[in-house]
Amino acid sequence: MSGDADIPEVAPSDEPPKRAALSSDGIREITERGQQKAKERDRQAQEQARERKKQSLLSDKQLTLWVDAVRGAPNEIVRSALFTAKNRKQVREDLKQAVVAVIGEGQITYTGEELRQDDETVWLQLIHLARENGLSTAFEFTPYSFCKAINWPINGQSFDRLDKCMTRLQATSLKIASKRLGDEVSLSMLPGYTAKRRKNGGDGGLWRIRMHDELVFLFSEFQYTRVEWQQRLALPEGLATWLHAYYASHREPFAVKVETLAVGAGLMTEAPEDAQLDTADRDVKRKERLRGVKKLIVKALEALAETGFLVDFEVTRSGLVNVRRASDEHQIF
Repeated sequence: MSGDADIPEVAPSDEPPKRAALSSDGIREITERGQQKAKERDRQAQEQARERKKQSLLSDKQLTLWVDAVRGAPNEIVRSALFTAKNRKQVREDLKQAVVAVIGEGQITYTGEELRQDDETVWLQLIHLARENGLSTAFEFTPYSFCKAINWPINGQSFDRLDKCMTRLQATSLKIASKRLGDEVSLSMLPGYTAKRRKNGGDGGLWRIRMHDELVFLFSEFQYTRVEWQQRLALPEGLATWLHAYYASHREPFAVKVETLAVGAGLMTEAPEDAQLDTADRDVKRKERLRGVKKLIVKALEALAETGFLVDFEVTRSGLVNVRRASDEHQIF
């Protein structure tokens, strides 16, 4: 008789092996991973859809939808203080992630040297040339032809001024958000710029420019302003040109407060020394500044009437500005 007991064999089971129960932390970790993957898929899908839309707009040549007599400008830009109405000879601030005043819907954040109305004239002409050449490709021009198109004197001083404007526009970071845009548009206002200055020859050599293809979103869905070019060039540079573009951006201009226009044109910025004043004194300074801007607005509106852009205007005692454009003669305010 053997000392080893017989060990019965265990028949294999058809049931799958039981898994250890997951802890609540394990379940939460798996859920979070799944959510992160879903968010990443959504993000990639949105990026792909946005890129398809951009390529579609570029192929449709969205920037060709205005005639040679006008210049196109995004509504959010001309209703903002991005290109201020300050005198171009004033010292310009270096701005970093500055929130730009916008009249109406939209948000603009800007980094770069402060921009003025001469910079806007240059930028509008660059966009116009991009309309002819395409946003996806670089294009060339002479400073002679460019200065002629923007009605600047044809000389070396104007070429230098143009070069400074281009350099300012190149060293920028611009972010625009609005309901119509959906995703935020972020770009440099002039990502590519090379000036080949020639000492001999009267045209100043060939300059090469490349605009940002993200610009196409700012001109989509016809949400942009058509600026009558010869009217703008005939106006005194500053508040008159700012108001010209602002009022051109509305289908039907409505009454606006003087202070709203002053802020939108970038003319209500406090002087650095005002920050040391108490609240009462700062308020006195603000009211003084506003009275001065009101006079400037009246003078600018007179210039707009002289060029034929406005038929009539009124600045009420309560500080409301009403205008009637030449194209609105059937309307009464």
